[in-house]
Amino acid sequence: MIVPSMTVQEIHKEVFEDINNLHIKLEECCLDFKKYVLKASHYPLTKSYNLKSGKKKNVFIVDLVANKRSDWKDPILSIHALYSRPEGKYAVAPTIDKGLSTIYPPHFFQRVRERIIKDTSISSEDLMKLYFKNDWGFVGAVIDENYKSVYHSFETSSKDEKISFVAATSQGYCFGERQGNVNIIKTIVSEDMLFENQKLIFSKLKNDFKEMNAQRYGTPFPTKF
Repeated sequence: MIVPSMTVQEIHKEVFEDINNLHIKLEECCLDFKKYVLKASHYPLTKSYNLKSGKKKNVFIVDLVANKRSDWKDPILSIHALYSRPEGKYAVAPTIDKGLSTIYPPHFFQRVRERIIKDTSISSEDLMKLYFKNDWGFVGAVIDENYKSVYHSFETSSKDEKISFVAATSQGYCFGERQGNVNIIKTIVSEDMLFENQKLIFSKLKNDFKEMNAQRYGTPFPTKF
């Protein structure tokens, strides 16, 4: 189980090891989703499943997406684990094929609530589920002075805080720190928060993100752009 004393590397190791214990439950999710897709008449479809690993008792959320009827055979699958620390709820999303983990701290979800969802009534867990339901990965770039200036125009953190990358996502632009094979996403800003000169800074990153997803999924998908 993920516990507060774990380092980010220990969390990464825990999640990757524990996913191996979910194979049977993931197969059951896919069978259930197949029935859901074949009964439907409108697409795309998304369905979420809450899973708890039998041995370590970690809580995982699995999202399955079908953009068309035939996708029941090979739906898009994303998975993340939820865990708590004294300062609030975290999520960690493994990227299996790349051996990477991405950690989302409570401050990030506070910004999602304020800037993206704009709903003070939704619970923290439902907010996290909604974010990941609408998440289509990201395309990142190494931080430079232009990106840093945008970051500091929206965040009042110390100028010495480590921000090593920026990323375009389906819901806005995220800033974070890379620690080995772990990404820590610290905040998000929406497209409509940016001034026109700031939007120009992100234009290539945004286009790269759209191109990546067109190639990956072969179908349009909703974004906040």
